[in-house]
Amino acid sequence: MRVACPTRLRRPVAGGPPREGSVMGSRRVSLVDLGRAVGDGWCAFVRGAVRGEALLLPGGSLGIGGEPFPDMNYGYVFGPEGVDHAMRRFDRLLRERRLPGSLAVLSPAAEEAADAAAGLGLVSDGSAPFMCAHAADARHVEHGYAVERVTDLDGVMDAADVLGDAYEISAEWVRSMLGPQFSELPNADLFITRREGRAIAAAGTGRVGPTVGIYAVGTRLAHRRRGAAAAALSAALDHHVRTGAHLFGLLSDPDAEALYASLGFAVVDHAQIWGVEVPGAPPG
Repeated sequence: MRVACPTRLRRPVAGGPPREGSVMGSRRVSLVDLGRAVGDGWCAFVRGAVRGEALLLPGGSLGIGGEPFPDMNYGYVFGPEGVDHAMRRFDRLLRERRLPGSLAVLSPAAEEAADAAAGLGLVSDGSAPFMCAHAADARHVEHGYAVERVTDLDGVMDAADVLGDAYEISAEWVRSMLGPQFSELPNADLFITRREGRAIAAAGTGRVGPTVGIYAVGTRLAHRRRGAAAAALSAALDHHVRTGAHLFGLLSDPDAEALYASLGFAVVDHAQIWGVEVPGAPPG
C-alpha cells in the first residue's frame, strides 16, 4: 500500500459511473455528499498533525499532514460548485508550504478540475476506485489476532511504526502526521492488529456524522497477506457500526480491492488523481 491518507490506486483512468451518484443494489449514493464526508474525515484524521493544516471549501477539502510525502497532504475535490476555486486554493497552499500533495477528483467535478489542473501544471497520476459500504453490508471477519482501538500515546507510536514499515517511509513522518494528541481527537481513530504483543497492522478512520472515511491501512512487510489488515479493518467497521455509523468510504490500493470487497465495499466511482509537485521541497 502506497499511501498514508486514503488507500490509493495508480492506474490509467477508467470509465466511471453516473456523474451525480452511483447505485449500490437498491441504494443510490451521492458522490458529492460521500466525497465531502470522506474529505472532511481525512481533515479530522490529520487534525493533530504537528505541522498540519486543513482547508475546507464548498467544492473540496484539503488535509495537510505536513510531511514531504504527497499522500500525507491530500485533497478531495467533489464539487459540484466551487471546483476551480478549490483546485487553485489547494495548489497555492501546498506550494506556499513547499509540500508535495495529491488531489483526488470525483466524477461530478472531473471536467472542471481537469481544466484547472492543466492551467496549474498539475501532473496526472491515473485514477483510483472510490469505494463505499453501507453499515448493513459491512462484514465481520473472523480471525485469531488480538485487535485493539488505540487509546493512548503508546498505541499511536506503535501504529506509526507499522505504517512507516508498510509504506516504506520514515516512521517519524507518520508520528508527526498523527501527532502526540491523536488519541484525544474526537473524530479520529486507529485500530491495531497485534501478534504475540507486537503491532503488525493498522487501520485509521475519520468520522463526520454517520459517515466514516478509512485511511492509513497498512501491514508490516513481513506480515502481509495473512489477514492482519482485514482484522484491523473489521474491528474499525464493527466499532463504528456499534456507535451509529451508516456509511463508509475510501480510495483503494490496487492490491486491496478484493480485501475491501470481502468486507462489503463496492466501487462507486473512479477518482482522477492530480499531483502537486514542488521543486526543492524540504527533506523529511
